[in-house]
Amino acid sequence: MMNDAKRRLHGMIHRPRVRATRGARERGARERGEDSFARHLLPVVDRRRRRRRRRSRGCRRGHARGEIWRHSRARTMPSSPSPSPSSSEDSLADALEAELFASVDEREREGEGEGEGAAREGAAVHSTTASGGRPRDATATTTGGGDDRRRVVRRKVNGPASSRGGQGRCEQCPAFMFDICVVCGERRAATSTTSEAAKGDGLRAIDDGGAGGIRGHFTTSMRYIHEGLTLSNSELDKAKREEKRRVLDEGKLTLILDLDHTLLNSTQFKELTQEQHDLLHECIAHEQEELKEGEKPHLYCLRHMGFFTKLRPYAFEFLEAVSKICQPYVYTMGDKAYAKEMAKLLDPDGKIFHGRVISNNDSTSSHVKDLDIVLGGESSALIVDDTDRVWPQNRENLIRLDRYHFFPHSAASFQQKGQSVMERAMVDEGEPGGNRPVLLDVLAVIESAHRSYFKHGSDNNGEEPDVRTLLVNPARSDLPLSGVKFMMSGVTSLAERSPERHPLRLLASTLGATFISSIERDGDECTHVIARTAGTEKVKWAAQTKGRVRVVSPSWLNACARANTRVDEDLYANLDEK
Repeated sequence: MMNDAKRRLHGMIHRPRVRATRGARERGARERGEDSFARHLLPVVDRRRRRRRRRSRGCRRGHARGEIWRHSRARTMPSSPSPSPSSSEDSLADALEAELFASVDEREREGEGEGEGAAREGAAVHSTTASGGRPRDATATTTGGGDDRRRVVRRKVNGPASSRGGQGRCEQCPAFMFDICVVCGERRAATSTTSEAAKGDGLRAIDDGGAGGIRGHFTTSMRYIHEGLTLSNSELDKAKREEKRRVLDEGKLTLILDLDHTLLNSTQFKELTQEQHDLLHECIAHEQEELKEGEKPHLYCLRHMGFFTKLRPYAFEFLEAVSKICQPYVYTMGDKAYAKEMAKLLDPDGKIFHGRVISNNDSTSSHVKDLDIVLGGESSALIVDDTDRVWPQNRENLIRLDRYHFFPHSAASFQQKGQSVMERAMVDEGEPGGNRPVLLDVLAVIESAHRSYFKHGSDNNGEEPDVRTLLVNPARSDLPLSGVKFMMSGVTSLAERSPERHPLRLLASTLGATFISSIERDGDECTHVIARTAGTEKVKWAAQTKGRVRVVSPSWLNACARANTRVDEDLYANLDEK
């Protein structure tokens, strides 16, 4: 009777799972003529199987599932079970289940060709409860009298460390994927000093280890490269050095670009009046009609996001030009979904950024930006942004350009009401009566810095130059504007916090010119006044010098940069343009 019950239970456990009620099982047993013992035992085994499935649910790995199930059962079993009507049923169910597990283990060992079964059985430690209850790690059970004994040996579940032959965990784990070391497979201990906890400080986070953690081991999240990726401090520095060398070998610099107010301007539907909303739709339709073959629109209605977005004039030309001499990144304080959507508008084919899009979700700080997660060296990196205060650690790399306001709400949010393109009869940058094409000025700065960087390296016996120095003080005598000492009038506003980072001023510096701030102190040395409009105090002062001080428009700097030589000032003496 016992052997028949074992065979039936073995087939029930290992056959494909079929959902059936207890009543249906009992009816099937009665129809097959099975004895009352088997019918009474079936619900006990079913109950055990359901309990085992519940306890193993949610485990992520097979070995973890087995370990959690085994130890949880050991904890729940009392050392001295109280007598109950079901104690004999439990003992019989344990014996049957042990027999089934033993036969399965034997078949697996035979299939794998392992000849160590006897040794493992001899070395196993057997422990049972006082009442003959369920065995724990390794159990010896009897199924009958005499010598008919079978030993059940639970297969040991090896973790990642034991599978590598006892190497154990890394001394310093180089990288983690979802907090799992990519080398040793160990889980990083969760502490209060992770990168998420330290995000608001703008500093690289440290994992102090805790129980099983890595004490004194810095880590930085690199989610913009791959979701869940975290690199150690040493591994990140190594990756940055290798990427810097690769980019420089291609003859390129690293370029970090902001989105809002730099390359584009966006506004929500709710921030527009109905008249403005209708006007924008008319502009979109008109732009589509006038597009030539190969051209891309600049004004978009993103209904799925509730945004209107206007790209800055010459955005596509700018990106195409800088991608030939730089490796560009997008770095924005916006969220990830918005950053990716804007990157698609700027780079529909994905040939410029190649996934190098860093959002606020990826940054190590929620309030400032930093080059700590940008692969490449700081000495060869340029930053283009409309705000200098978000780069407290990297202002020397910054090219700060004027904010682009196309929508009225955008200008009003920066106390510049009435200065948006929509409020100025839709006259945009680069058009007659509009402001200067700012992106072309920035492009001239980048091209000039790129030319000086690689020429400086070839002329100094391979000594590595620093782009931060080349932007403000190249200290070379062969540059186009070497010997020029200039002042600016009407180029930057009086409220400008960092006028030295303005594109036109940086352009003059990269070309070799020297900036003069005061007429009273350095007026005798001044050679040029770069002005946007006539009638300013500096322009009037230059006119009194009888030609000693030349007055030119900002376009003269662009012309000198394109020609890489000093262009005749008389061609740009007209100050009517902006």
